[in-house]
Amino acid sequence: MKRTFISIILILLLFSSALQAQEATEKNYPTFSAFLAEQNNKISKVENGHSLTEVKEIMGSPIIVKVPKTGKMKALSQLFKQPEFTIKANDKAKNEITILWYFTTPKNEDGIVSRSECTPVIVRNDSVAGKGIKFYMNFVKTAQIRF
Repeated sequence: MKRTFISIILILLLFSSALQAQEATEKNYPTFSAFLAEQNNKISKVENGHSLTEVKEIMGSPIIVKVPKTGKMKALSQLFKQPEFTIKANDKAKNEITILWYFTTPKNEDGIVSRSECTPVIVRNDSVAGKGIKFYMNFVKTAQIRF
């Protein structure tokens, strides 16, 4: 009984520290377009050769985007994870590949973020190899990465 209780406490402490590490900040924008412009501006600052840590610093931590109701547009309060998706793999040459997907291009207004609405940033052995969907498609094909 005592071990179970201690185990539960340890699990809760680990879980709470993981949540604090991913704590989101709230930011108000006049329009959703202003948020998208900021995201695309950040992506434009990511350059080949940047480390994974530098990319994450440029793009920032998770953010709750708040936009007031304007005209026919509803008010928005949505979490964007920064990155939305992360994939890790190895290429045929055994290089460590990390692909970070950042929300930049909304296609559906359903509140669900898909990869087709994100810009991929490809990091090989802790160095940005390239970004964008065209680079990603070519890179996956030539590096023969399997997910």
